[in-house]
Amino acid sequence: MSSAVLIVGAGPVGLALACELLRRDVDVRVIDRSRTPVAQSKAIIVWPRTLELLAATGVADEMADTGHRLAGVRFHADGSALGTVDVAGLTDTRFNHVLMLPQQETERILQNRHAELGGKVEWGVELVALRQSGAYAEAVLSDRDGRQETVRVPWLVGADGAHSRVRKLLGVEYAVHTPDMTFAIADAPVTGSVDDTHLHYCYSAHGALGVGPLGGGLFRFAVSAEPGRQPDRELFQAALDQRAGGWGTVGDPKWTALFQVRCATAERFRAGRVFLAGDAAHVVSPAGGQGLNTGFHDAANLGWKLAGVVHGLLEERVLDSYHTERHAAVRRISTITDKQTRWGLLTEPRKVLARNLLTRAADTSGLLQRVTAPMLSQTDLTYGERSVTDLLRHPVVRDGGRLPYLAHECGNGGGPHSALPSLLLSPGRTAGTNWARIRATMPAGIRTRELAARRGTAAGRLAALLGPEPRALLVRPDGHVLATTTGDSPGPLLHALRSLITAEGR
Repeated sequence: MSSAVLIVGAGPVGLALACELLRRDVDVRVIDRSRTPVAQSKAIIVWPRTLELLAATGVADEMADTGHRLAGVRFHADGSALGTVDVAGLTDTRFNHVLMLPQQETERILQNRHAELGGKVEWGVELVALRQSGAYAEAVLSDRDGRQETVRVPWLVGADGAHSRVRKLLGVEYAVHTPDMTFAIADAPVTGSVDDTHLHYCYSAHGALGVGPLGGGLFRFAVSAEPGRQPDRELFQAALDQRAGGWGTVGDPKWTALFQVRCATAERFRAGRVFLAGDAAHVVSPAGGQGLNTGFHDAANLGWKLAGVVHGLLEERVLDSYHTERHAAVRRISTITDKQTRWGLLTEPRKVLARNLLTRAADTSGLLQRVTAPMLSQTDLTYGERSVTDLLRHPVVRDGGRLPYLAHECGNGGGPHSALPSLLLSPGRTAGTNWARIRATMPAGIRTRELAARRGTAAGRLAALLGPEPRALLVRPDGHVLATTTGDSPGPLLHALRSLITAEGR
């Protein structure tokens, strides 16, 4: 036994998790039953919060430079504008844009990073059997020539897609929460007047249409369609004419697909020494383009926890929080995207009128921007209870919430101790705050940063948000606040650490 973790599935989520573990000095083995990486564009939307998480992985800047950046999202009904969500208006993130990046490019960038960190993907190797015994998971693997190998690993992660072999071998239920929906998708050029600065959702009595600019005159089309309908150029031209009011002429598609979506969530994301991540754990409606992003959040949440446990720095029970936190987050995303899907497929005139009036009113009042921009971007994600006022106040610094402004810097670096939370000190308006008492109580491996309240900087804006009193925050490697305290009292911080860090970690 040489690897601490076996990851089944070398798609974006499996690769992202492998990178998170490798940069923290965890030995990882990655297998995939496919013989080669994906060659199609498939998932294309990457939201700001996901880029913040991938910044720590070391790939966000290359992804942002490679893809096509959009300013936000526009909603339409029967060719008329309903409202605009301005992602570029988000002020508390470095990545204030919607990134359009074909999946094969995302995977290429992650594969290169994985290789830089010393990783290797074993293509054509599949999992055929799995059982758990004591301190190990035992997996039977089969290569492309049919040779079998039995391996024992302390931890195994199934990131092997919606038809996950890992999930099936575990016997974990996959609860379906929407009827099957059929979508036709295409990447095709358009000549005409299509706005290429925004993602577009178009509603009509003929069905829903999503149009996403990919750059260079190429667009992604997603069309609600009848099962069995041929995804040809004529289908997408008719959708553009009928559902968007005729924005141009669709050229010959570069790639098409017809697929059924069955939105479902695994009953458990952890079963003993085995975890599920990405589509193996959940499939959400394609409305909003949240599926791949949600999987990346799984990888970021699990990566630091698993690395900390492997190195003996974090208590093993912290791994239970992976299911607790991510299952709740997926339920929320599923609810939002399911409603967005139904919202776009309304045909009853009274309901259509109500939808259009409400959307326009929310746009005019600014409510659409205040609520929907952080929701789509997932910058409002909180691990813990959320109040109604949290929807209207943004940004907010609270336990479980994302750290505004500096989230992309959390968890940077490598080595085992990057799996520990960091200490952030904000002096407020108190000059020369004495942090000696708090510093003295912190474990040796915890990095400390004191905010300099300089105007015009991300740190300065965060310091202003934290208020005039001195405040200390423990921030998790994934950029979520673990605990806060005012003044120099370490009590709340120590309480949070006691349930997280082992004696060795202290």
